[in-house]
Amino acid sequence: MRRMTQEEMRLVIGRCRWATICSVCEDGSPYAIEATPFFMGDAHCFMINPRGGTWRNLRGNPQVLLKYTLATEDLSVWAGVSCRGPGEFVHDANALCEGWGLLGKVMGADYSQAAEKFARCADRSPLFRVLAAETTGRCSASKDEDFVLP
Repeated sequence: MRRMTQEEMRLVIGRCRWATICSVCEDGSPYAIEATPFFMGDAHCFMINPRGGTWRNLRGNPQVLLKYTLATEDLSVWAGVSCRGPGEFVHDANALCEGWGLLGKVMGADYSQAAEKFARCADRSPLFRVLAAETTGRCSASKDEDFVLP
């Protein structure tokens, strides 16, 4: 097991179809949800419930942890990447439409109706964005071994 290079972490994040979004509840307890990531520039983005647990938690603490993991079925090859930084819901109608389009590319789906609906009431935006201030990762490769994605 070793720390991953920046390039290896980028590759893992790019391959993941799911990420876990971790935040902290008002009482200090952890809260986590899974969602499909997409990227707008350097920002990790998701479409999630605009008034759910993550939204409530961000009012008291905007810091989140994103966890991306890949592994083979037998767990002999694995990688985990953690990204930490502030999370926010984006209330810009143009960004919302762009986000739905990018998520549609990842999912192979047409979200244009959802984009139109949410753009009309951008104050209830499901577009969640995280600007990672720190990214760390570990993988199953040994110190002198190249990591090969599962």
